[in-house]
Amino acid sequence: MRLLIDAGLLVWLCAALMALFYVFRPSPSLAVFATRGRALAMLAGILVGGGLAIALAGLLGADREPPVAPRPPVQAPPIRLPAGDKVRAHPERFLTLDGVTAYKGRDGAVLLTGVAMNGSGLAISNPRLSCRMTRGGAKAGTVSAVVQAVIPPGGRLIFAAINLGAADGAWDGQVCTVAAAKVLAP
Repeated sequence: MRLLIDAGLLVWLCAALMALFYVFRPSPSLAVFATRGRALAMLAGILVGGGLAIALAGLLGADREPPVAPRPPVQAPPIRLPAGDKVRAHPERFLTLDGVTAYKGRDGAVLLTGVAMNGSGLAISNPRLSCRMTRGGAKAGTVSAVVQAVIPPGGRLIFAAINLGAADGAWDGQVCTVAAAKVLAP
């Protein structure tokens, strides 16, 4: 039914444009469009009559299509995060780093940017980030700093330009980990 209505709209538009053309350039060879008045009457008839016919077809076709009910969103099952003695003993093991990038600051310090994600059911605070700096295969020292922040259970901490201090030598790579952290008392 929708295809039929769309085809009717296209024919209606073409007929209206043709009648509009003959309003400005009447054709004596066609009796209906021989004068401007007849062409104008024909244009009005096409616009009104065709519009009513297509609207009526749309109303009649609408009753046959059942209404589509929206689907309820699918909810993910709740995730149970560990929150026991293992987390309290070693909270740093439940923090993972993602997208960590080191930059060299103006004063030669290592600036660290990235995300720390908490995979436990307890709030963890003050993670100590430690990075082993390298140049090619040679070690260039280890730098670290404490981020003064709280990561909620199952949450994330986005850090930017954390100053870890200066490395012992020139560096072009790093391997970063969370060396220590504290569980926030509930």
